[in-house]
Amino acid sequence: MQCIEINYINMYETSVQENQAKPIAIYVHGLGSGAASTTVCTVRKVFSEYEWIALEVNENPFESVEKINAAVSEFKPSLLMGTSLGGYYVYYAEAPYVVKVICNPAMNMAELIPKIGFGTYSYFVARQDGKTEYTLDEAVYRRFTEYSKSHKAVRGIRNYALFAAHDELIGDADTLDNMALVFESGYKLLLDSTGGHRLRAASLKLLRKEITE
Repeated sequence: MQCIEINYINMYETSVQENQAKPIAIYVHGLGSGAASTTVCTVRKVFSEYEWIALEVNENPFESVEKINAAVSEFKPSLLMGTSLGGYYVYYAEAPYVVKVICNPAMNMAELIPKIGFGTYSYFVARQDGKTEYTLDEAVYRRFTEYSKSHKAVRGIRNYALFAAHDELIGDADTLDNMALVFESGYKLLLDSTGGHRLRAASLKLLRKEITE
């Protein structure tokens, strides 16, 4: 399938065609990535029954969740999926009428920032906003702390959370805490027993089977 890149308020890369036949799904990438993430192509191949919109977000939860909410309102997707930081954003997005899927969600984002380390980092992919670097500092840490304290989860019509048993970024203890948090919010938990933080095609196939059954 050929991917046609378009800009929608400089936020989206999508393969939506003029005569839309398939249901729409939105994907939200993780920290340090963008709409051109290689994971997007994997998601599109595994979930080929959807037309995917890859949404570009940043390290500001207030701005990023607002962008997701705007995309949900505009495109009315059937499925909303996020990985890592994108999973954190999807968890809070105002999308009660979609199926929500969060993969290896960084629910402990505020605690992760000091673990990753304050500093300036290069993005893994070329971004639509033209930025090549992002900064994690005390202000970003405080922003995530404030957001988590001031916002609550918004459930979709169905909710799935995929976790990896060997998530090297989140860590064992925090993964268990994250699983408990999303379970209490109404998510069905799925476990990739061999995977790490990076989302695998094999995990997506199992996830697709669970969602479509």
